[in-house]
Amino acid sequence: MNFADLKEKIVPLLKKNDVVNAAVFGSYARGEEKPSSDLDIVIKFREGKIKTLFDLIKLQQELENILRIKVDINTYDSLSPLIKKVIEKEMRVII
Repeated sequence: MNFADLKEKIVPLLKKNDVVNAAVFGSYARGEEKPSSDLDIVIKFREGKIKTLFDLIKLQQELENILRIKVDINTYDSLSPLIKKVIEKEMRVII
């Protein structure tokens, strides 16, 4: 699946779930994905929107159902500064 197809499939769902920023990192961002690859995504929710772990899991499951691949979601605010730097070097912005 190319990056444009990926964006087209998931942006509406992300927006519906109050995601204001999202980016892909890892093998999909580098164009090195394989059939067994998962999609690594980092997101940021709309300011003032309180989201629970259950909300995050629900979003992950919805993305997996749409894409038919395993999805690993992280929130930008939960990442350590060191991990943020690594991700920022290769991430491709979705929204």
